[in-house]
Amino acid sequence: MTNDNNTRTKANAVFFAAVMVISMVAVGFAAAPAAAATPSDTDYDRTENSTGATLYQGQEVLYNVSTVENYDGGNLELRSVDLSGDNPRVGGLEAALDPEGDNYTLIDTSSFGAGQYVITTQSTGDQINTTLASNNGSGDIRLEVVVQGLTTEFDDETVGDSGSDATVDFEISSAARNTYAVNVEADGLDEEDLENIFNDTTTRDVTENLTSDDDYDRYNVSSWARNGSSADGDYALNGEDGYITLFRAEDDEHTLNFTDIDAGEYQFNTSVVDSTAEDSASITVQDIGDGEVNIEEGSLTEQQGDIVEMTLTADGAASTGTVVIGNDDDFGYQANVSITDFGDDDQITLAFNTYTAGLSGAEAVSIVDADDDDAITVDDESSLDNILATGDYDVQASAVDSGSPNADAQSTIDSPDDVSTLFIEERSSESVQLWTASDSNADDVVSADDDEQLDTLTTAVEDGAVTQTNDFAHGDYSVHQISASGLAGMLDYTVTNRSVSDDDVSAQFEYLIDNLNNSQSQVISGTASSDNAIQFRLRETRDSAGPNADRETFTPDAADFDVVVDGENDEYYLLLDTSNIDNLNDDEDYTFDVQFAVQDERLLNPDTDDVDQDEFEDSYNQVTSELSLAERDASFDQDPYNVTNAEGQTVMGTTNVAPATEFTVRARSASGTQPSFVKTNDEVVVNADGTWSADFDFSDTSVGDEYTLTTNGLTLNDAPEADGTVVEQVQEPATFTVSDLSPSSATATAGDSVDVSATIENTGEAESTQSVMLTLDGDELDSQDVTLAGGESTTVEFTADTSGLDAGDYEHGVATDDDQVTGTLTIEAADDGGDGDDGGADGDDGDDGGDGDDGGADGDDGGDGEDGGDGGTDDSTPGFGALVALVALIAAALLATRRTE
Repeated sequence: MTNDNNTRTKANAVFFAAVMVISMVAVGFAAAPAAAATPSDTDYDRTENSTGATLYQGQEVLYNVSTVENYDGGNLELRSVDLSGDNPRVGGLEAALDPEGDNYTLIDTSSFGAGQYVITTQSTGDQINTTLASNNGSGDIRLEVVVQGLTTEFDDETVGDSGSDATVDFEISSAARNTYAVNVEADGLDEEDLENIFNDTTTRDVTENLTSDDDYDRYNVSSWARNGSSADGDYALNGEDGYITLFRAEDDEHTLNFTDIDAGEYQFNTSVVDSTAEDSASITVQDIGDGEVNIEEGSLTEQQGDIVEMTLTADGAASTGTVVIGNDDDFGYQANVSITDFGDDDQITLAFNTYTAGLSGAEAVSIVDADDDDAITVDDESSLDNILATGDYDVQASAVDSGSPNADAQSTIDSPDDVSTLFIEERSSESVQLWTASDSNADDVVSADDDEQLDTLTTAVEDGAVTQTNDFAHGDYSVHQISASGLAGMLDYTVTNRSVSDDDVSAQFEYLIDNLNNSQSQVISGTASSDNAIQFRLRETRDSAGPNADRETFTPDAADFDVVVDGENDEYYLLLDTSNIDNLNDDEDYTFDVQFAVQDERLLNPDTDDVDQDEFEDSYNQVTSELSLAERDASFDQDPYNVTNAEGQTVMGTTNVAPATEFTVRARSASGTQPSFVKTNDEVVVNADGTWSADFDFSDTSVGDEYTLTTNGLTLNDAPEADGTVVEQVQEPATFTVSDLSPSSATATAGDSVDVSATIENTGEAESTQSVMLTLDGDELDSQDVTLAGGESTTVEFTADTSGLDAGDYEHGVATDDDQVTGTLTIEAADDGGDGDDGGADGDDGDDGGDGDDGGADGDDGGDGEDGGDGGTDDSTPGFGALVALVALIAAALLATRRTE
């Protein structure tokens, strides 16, 4: 120990001797222009002898003032600089300066605010003399005082007390200064703690332990830092006063090591040695045994073949950990994941690919949106012949990180910090639905940022710019909405194992469609088929091609389509430009079957020991839809199409091109019309229902002017035209409305006839003829033509035959081209009643009439009663029963009359 002290004492002596020599040489050079020596009994941070220097508030600076104009050894002042005019002038008095020996004065900037000052013998308002002293001239010395700012921070709010968790970066920065020294102290930490914390042998060393006996003060330190010297080390410990001096505060990050430091919160106070700048930063030291790793999701559910995302959080002092997916003993599969760095936010999201899990050479676990600091390793993953089976699996996490993945995994299984359950369900392909979109809307979707494409498409659907249909015009986009789960893992497989771009989902799909087949992917041995993993094609129907013609078949390349993914709902939108479909004539109509099928062996998971190729192909998971392509067309609603000579004249029409398509409608005056005119509306937009309208101002035309309406921008083979004339009054087109449907609800027995009537009114101004139809569940039963002048109405009547209709409720109605009204018709089944029982036995003979009075003949015997009539059917109406009763009463009355006679 004595030898160490002697060695250190000698090293200190050598160190400070060298420093003092360097300091004196530097000061000697600084004072060279003045013939006098620098005062030896004056403490200062630096010397200056020229104009224009920058001083930092708090510095004590020794100035050589021998060149100040008219300086006589005692009349020197520090004044502010007045910058209000075009030229700087001497301002107000700040301080009278006392000389320090011959031709030197000490300026202590501690009390001066930020600003410009001048050392001068002149008075307020005088123009500053800027002659340089280095040219043997004389003048005033200008200087600027800057208030230095200081920022200190730890890269993390917490730090552990052992292992890799015990280190943290400590950053010091100042916007005003690059080279300076600082003193750092921390309440609750003694000099031994500080020396251990800062003495990180991988980056910096504490090599000096200074005491009050050493020639160590701020002026020495300022000189060392200013001259770029760190002496024998980077830091110096002041054991007497308990602080660390950092000679190169802003040179690099300072990595501090808190191994074996007591748990608690510590505030590190940092101050610049030679200025007033200071700042504080706090760090909490935690017992590493208190840290843990938790799984944010209590349960995780995903379909077989998809990607499961799980978020892990390092809590407390933990900054590393272990995650175990599955368990070989319980599930026949296990993946051990070592999280070697959670990054700055103490959180990491892992993606577990259920398609590649257990696949040799494939990556099953990766980081989602990894930061530069996030890091994991996957060790000893189980190997599987087939895809990971459906079922539930344990996911366990802990802060254990011993450096032995197998041991850490077993420890995590035995004593996890947190446990979640992963449920893997069967995948499916549900449907393929079609939507139409214009070029411009498709471009808007595709050109949006990846994370905004789905929102852009959804907004277009909500606005009616993208509409669901199976009917398309040549050249429009068909959007194929494929509802299928279990595809995400296979798409990711093309990235991680087939070098397809991670940013190009279209290329990933195209690889599955055209490149990845069951014989090449080698996902399982003994392939049952060599078909590609995915089938997506358009095949012309037989009816479309004709009985003997070849059918067109189109399998798109990546350049033909774009894909928008809705991963949350397992939806994939394939945007296909129908212009890219091969071998089509745009003036002919076609119908295609759209076929999407999952054919991948690993995803379909057949038992290859028991299935042959035909049986396997029967298991392909296929969904289909129909797509019809027609020649692009458009028409005007009227021809001729007359307008009045006024503003706000509207021309309307229809088209089969995609909604939101923009085009131009033009009205050009006919030959001979003077003055001639051309009116253009280039902002016409196709509505969701295929209608469009264009507004024009005809107020500058004359009644009788003729014109032709045309369209442009719809890329039609045959553009429509309509002639028109400017008239005084344009009749509103006929509109046939329906009202007063009678009956609005009715009940009838099958086979009965039902009379239906309704009122038809022409609410327009022009006379017209339309077909008025009687409908049943939307099907036409009968029709009649009705001609009405503007404002006229009429009643139409129909008789509906219900023969052949099953019992039940039907929607009946009356419809025109413009309107319809519907009601409910209930049909009851017809049921013949059986013969009723005879009305009873024959009536008894009536009693013999009593002897009449003398002179009268005896009464006749009563006649036999008639047989009762057949009983009514079970469905006889109440009225029929009343009729029987009435007949019986009449018979009784007649009998009574006969007896009376």
